[in-house]
Amino acid sequence: MKKSIIVILVCLVSFAGYSQNFAKYENMKEVDAMIMTSKMFKLLAKVDLSSTDPEAQQYIKLIENLKEIRMYTTNQSAIRTQMAADVSSYLNKGSLEQLMRVNEDGKSIKFYSKPGRNENFVSELFMFMEGEKDGKPIAVILSITGDIDLTQLSKLATDLKVPGAEELKKVNKKS
Repeated sequence: MKKSIIVILVCLVSFAGYSQNFAKYENMKEVDAMIMTSKMFKLLAKVDLSSTDPEAQQYIKLIENLKEIRMYTTNQSAIRTQMAADVSSYLNKGSLEQLMRVNEDGKSIKFYSKPGRNENFVSELFMFMEGEKDGKPIAVILSITGDIDLTQLSKLATDLKVPGAEELKKVNKKS
């Protein structure tokens, strides 16, 4: 019983830490926010995709195992600075490992993960991007949680038009 209570408290503290760092951006008018929950993924999985197409089946399997996607994007200088500080604080908690860094085309993109059930899966994929997109300054925080197959993730990120999606294709090659 004590172990169960400790596990629940640890989960709540880690969720509270995440919420404390990033949930504040959800309602800021200067921030574009997208939050997709497991309910949305279950609805997407029910969409009648071709049952004989192996790629469609892999896609369904990927989204069925996702818990949440959170993405916050801004062009505002003060908020970009605050995002960078919040990301640094979140990463200093030590639960994520760096997967890769990319500096190109005026962008600095860093990918982190929390280990999953084996080397091809992670329980969280976290990305922070700073720099310029289409000539404008930008900062993007992306967190994807669930049982995430890194070999399939770049397809989802591309479909959702996530900034940094091209770099996600390289993550599986580096891990």
